[in-house]
Amino acid sequence: MIYDDFSNLSAYKGFSKGLDKVIEWAETHRVEDLPLGRTEIDGDRVFVNVMIAEPRPEEGAHYEVHHKYMDLQMDIEGREDFEVPDSYQEGDGGFDETADIGFCDGPVGDLGHLGNGKFALFLAGEPHMPTLRSGSCTQVKKAVFKILRNELYGEE
Repeated sequence: MIYDDFSNLSAYKGFSKGLDKVIEWAETHRVEDLPLGRTEIDGDRVFVNVMIAEPRPEEGAHYEVHHKYMDLQMDIEGREDFEVPDSYQEGDGGFDETADIGFCDGPVGDLGHLGNGKFALFLAGEPHMPTLRSGSCTQVKKAVFKILRNELYGEE
């Protein structure tokens, strides 16, 4: 996981082909100006989903994991918490290859906060529990950049 201020995103240039596309996009676009829904940056390889979400309590929530895509998440409005586990076990529900999502459980490792310009980049295969309630915030407008991992990215 990478956790930083979005204004520092260019410091991660060279980390992955897809993240480089997000960095290049961010040089000429503002996340705050994106419409709700999906905006393609590099087709199915890099895109962003903007949504309105209600932060949830930690109780009953599960970690999610993706195999193909990294998630770069940030709140445009509002504030949420997220967790990453110290260790985890794959859930019994299996993995949905089409949706690139599976769920798992594990003990809390680290807690972070999104909002005020912060982002978290969760790597492919790295469990994370986003959209957790932070204080009295009941709604967030968030951007989730889906970034295909390097091994699947292919040549241009």
